[in-house]
Amino acid sequence: MKTNLEKTIASGIEALQAEKFKEAQALFQTALKEAESSQDRLLAAHCLDQLGETYFQQDQYGQAEPYYAQAYQIRRQLLTPGHEDIVSSLNNLSAVYFFQGKHDLSKPLCEQLMAIYQTVLGRDHPEIATCMINLGLIAMAEGKFGQAEKYYLQAHRIRLSSFGRQHTLVGNSLSHLGSVYLEQQRFAEASDALRKSVAILEKNLGHEHPDLGKVLNNLIEALEAEGKGTEAEQLCPRLVSLKEISLGPAHPKVVACLEKVAAFYLRQNKPEESAKLYQRLLAMKRRTYGNDHPEVARQLTNLAFAEQSLKLPAQAEPLFLQALHIYENNSRQSSGNVAVTHAQFLTALRNLATFYDTDRRFSKSEKEWRRFVQLAEASPDKYADMLITGYDRLASCLIEQNKSDEAQTILRKALQFQNNKIKDGIKSSAAIYQQASFLTKLANILKQEHRFAEAELHYKEALDGLVKVLGATHKDLAPTMEGYADLLALTYREAEAEHMRACTRSLIEKK
Repeated sequence: MKTNLEKTIASGIEALQAEKFKEAQALFQTALKEAESSQDRLLAAHCLDQLGETYFQQDQYGQAEPYYAQAYQIRRQLLTPGHEDIVSSLNNLSAVYFFQGKHDLSKPLCEQLMAIYQTVLGRDHPEIATCMINLGLIAMAEGKFGQAEKYYLQAHRIRLSSFGRQHTLVGNSLSHLGSVYLEQQRFAEASDALRKSVAILEKNLGHEHPDLGKVLNNLIEALEAEGKGTEAEQLCPRLVSLKEISLGPAHPKVVACLEKVAAFYLRQNKPEESAKLYQRLLAMKRRTYGNDHPEVARQLTNLAFAEQSLKLPAQAEPLFLQALHIYENNSRQSSGNVAVTHAQFLTALRNLATFYDTDRRFSKSEKEWRRFVQLAEASPDKYADMLITGYDRLASCLIEQNKSDEAQTILRKALQFQNNKIKDGIKSSAAIYQQASFLTKLANILKQEHRFAEAELHYKEALDGLVKVLGATHKDLAPTMEGYADLLALTYREAEAEHMRACTRSLIEKK
C-alpha cells in the first residue's frame, strides 16, 4: 500500500505529464519537505529531480539547473558511479547545461556518461551512439564541425550495426549527419543524407510527425544551395502543413516557418507565392500586435519587396511608406529601446530610398537619402556602415540628376569620413573597396569637367586599391578601367587608352 509521500509524488508526476506545471511544483515541494524531514536523502534527490523537470519542460533551464545539481550531489555521495540514478543525473545536468550554452560544463558530463556506458554495456552499445550524438551537438554549437562529423559518423555506424538501415534512430543519425554537412557547405552529401532520413522517419513515424520538421527544413536549405530549387519548392507546403498540424496555425514556430518559406519563394523568383504568404503573415501580425507595431512594419516591408518583384511599384510604394511611418512612430515613443528602433527606422528609410532608385524616381530618392544621411550623421560612430552606404547612394542619385557639384561635395565628405575612421593607418579590404568606388565616381565627374589631372590621380588611386584587394584580373576593376581608358583617349594618349580598353574587354569577357 502506498504511503502519503508516494501518493504525493505520483500525483506530481501525473500533473507533470498533463503539463500542469504549477500544480506539479507544489506537490513535489511538499514531497521534498517530507522526504527531508524523514532524512530519506535518495527520495529527496528524486523529488529534486522532478522539480527540475517541471522547469526543464517549460524551457526554464536556469531554474531547473540547481534542482538537478542538488540531486546529482546527493546521489554521487550515496551511490556507486555506475548506478542508474547517477546516469539519470548526468543526463539531466548535461542537457540543462547544453541548453544554457554552458558547453564547457556539458561536455565533461557527456564524456563521463559515455565512460560509464562503455564499462557497463560495451563500446558498441546503442547508448554509446546517443552519447556520441550529444557530443556532436555540443561540437556543432561550438562551431567545431569536423569534430561533430566524427561523432555523428560513429553514432551512425553503431546504430546501423545494432538496428539495420530502416530504424528510426538510424534516420535520426542521418539527420544529424545532414545538418553537419550543411554547415560545411557539402550540399550534395547533406541532401543525400537528409533525403534518406526523411524517408526512414516518414515510414516509421508517419508523415505528420513533428520530428520531420527540422529535417525537412534542412533538406530544403541543402537543395536550394545545391541549385535544386524545384525539388526544394515541392517540399515547402509539406513543411508548413507539418508545423501547423503539430503546433497550430498561429504558433510562433509556424509563423517563423511561413517567413522562411516566403523568403525562399522570393529567392527562387516566385514572387506571387511569396506575396500570398506575406499577406497571410501580415494579417496574423496585425491580429497579434495591432496596426502600429514593428513586427507589422517588418511584414509590410517583406510584402513590399514581393510586390516590387512582381513589377507592381504602385502596390509596393505605400507598403514601404506604411512601414517607415510605424518605425518613425515607435522611434519617437520608445524610451528603453531607442537605439534598436532608430536602426530599424534607418533601415526602413533606406528601403524606401532604394525602391525609388530602382524605379528611377531620383528626385524622390534624393530626398530620402538626404534624410537618411542626416540621421546617420547624428551618431556617426554607431551607424558608420549605414552612413557610408548613405553617402554612396546619395552621390549616385545626384549623379543621375546631373547635380555634379553636389555629388562632388558628398563624395569628398565620404572619403574624408572614411579616412577619419581608419585606425593606425590600416584600412580593411572593405574600406579600400568602398573608397575605390567613391574615387571612381569622383574621377568620372572631374573628367566631365575636363579636370583631367585631378581625375587621373583618383583613377590611379582607385585602381591601386582594387588591385591590392582583388588582384589584377578581377571583374570589378572593369568600371574604373573603362573610365580611365576614356580619360586617356580624351587626353590624346590613344595607345594607352587602347591597351586599357583591351584589358577591360578581357575582364568583361571573363565575367
